[in-house]
Amino acid sequence: MSDFLNLRDDRSARRVVYVSAFLLIMVPFLQAGAQLWPLQLGNVQWRYSAANALSSVLLLPYLGLVLLILLSRAIESRNLAKAVGVGSAVVVLGLLASLTVFALDAVQLKAIVNSSVMSSFETTTVRVGVVTTLFLLAFSLIALAGFSGPRRRRSASSQRHTRRPDEDEGRSTGRESVVGGR
Repeated sequence: MSDFLNLRDDRSARRVVYVSAFLLIMVPFLQAGAQLWPLQLGNVQWRYSAANALSSVLLLPYLGLVLLILLSRAIESRNLAKAVGVGSAVVVLGLLASLTVFALDAVQLKAIVNSSVMSSFETTTVRVGVVTTLFLLAFSLIALAGFSGPRRRRSASSQRHTRRPDEDEGRSTGRESVVGGR
């Protein structure tokens, strides 16, 4: 790894990355929560609007988790990688549940939506479904990366002294025998 950004030895840089990731993850949810307050879980229209609002803020939390998984690789921290994996798995489960409830709410709302706004309703429904599904896949990849953990790199000295089995093939030793009496 380059010495340009050696996070293993630089505690203050690691702190900046942790705080940045935390802000990227939490602030969008706090902003969406402020718009959705007070909670009205029994209201189908509120749930539909909540799914729309939350699907719009998933990019920054995704980037925050990517930043943390990259940090775990840079500092070779299996604990951080597993924590990010668990957090991402929780998000995946939440997105699965949200997508299921959203689909059921959309079917229920379609019956009461005016024909004048039906086009907007259908466009929003498709957008939320597609965006949520894409982020479901993206967060799944982060969860898998977190559970696989960082790979231990071999030191440069051990790489120099380890030979591959095919390394000696084709190498001249300088002691070729003369065949056929030449």
